[in-house]
Amino acid sequence: MQRLSTILLFLLIIFTATLPLMAEVRYHSPADRDKIEALIETASKGENIGRRTLLAAQRLIGIPAGNPADNDSIGTIMVRLDSIDRMALLNISIAAAQASLLTSPTIADFEKKLEGVSRRKGKDDGFASQFLYGSDWIVDNLYRGNVKEMTEYIESGNYKTKTLDRVSRNPGDYPALADSTVLDKIKVMEMGYRSHRIPHLKKQSIGNKAILESLEDGDIIIMLPPDPDYDIYDIGIIEKKNNAPFLVHISRQTGEVTEEEFPLQRLFKIEGQHFYGFRWLRPVE
Repeated sequence: MQRLSTILLFLLIIFTATLPLMAEVRYHSPADRDKIEALIETASKGENIGRRTLLAAQRLIGIPAGNPADNDSIGTIMVRLDSIDRMALLNISIAAAQASLLTSPTIADFEKKLEGVSRRKGKDDGFASQFLYGSDWIVDNLYRGNVKEMTEYIESGNYKTKTLDRVSRNPGDYPALADSTVLDKIKVMEMGYRSHRIPHLKKQSIGNKAILESLEDGDIIIMLPPDPDYDIYDIGIIEKKNNAPFLVHISRQTGEVTEEEFPLQRLFKIEGQHFYGFRWLRPVE
């Protein structure tokens, strides 16, 4: 009997050792954990995933723009709320909304949701698993059912082809790429985005009545720049006010997360010289 127990214990140790380990989510400050708890509570007041995503984004209004918190030699998820970048605004808002749908959600629930939306295949494997391009984020999150592509819902047939390899061509901008193994993983990822066809709506189509009426609270707008090295100019989350869509985003005018004062049509005219079109996504419950 003792021999059997020893064998079972040995097998348990071997099995546990082979399980993939979830990278521990890092927090820039202990206060950030409290802020996330408040974010989840705020999001829980929404009637659906879109509204909850918007409420979470609105809770982040006033945070100044900053560089990605996890662009360091470690590269695993870091939550930082004294400054924020565009992808973090999107990921944190969706993760808080998803967590808020659970019964009595915890910080651990948020962390799992954040890993699921902000890392390739939903697994944090350090820097190489980050979404360094908007197209990569969209492809992966569409596949795993976190968002729905609405870009071609009204108007289809618009594509722009780009080869996304800026990161591997500029390794000095990313501390983690000092490790050649990590750099090789990035190069493999980028191979999937050679001559990548990016669907989009023309910026002028924002005046289309069908689009304006179909936009909902929490919908995601990604503006696409003409620069061949980039596929994000801006990211924002829709708020409908008096049937007109507005954007919660990091404003270049204020330098912080802002509830835009101009409706989307006017904002597109103001910013129009910097982007050629946009993608439209919707969070999925």
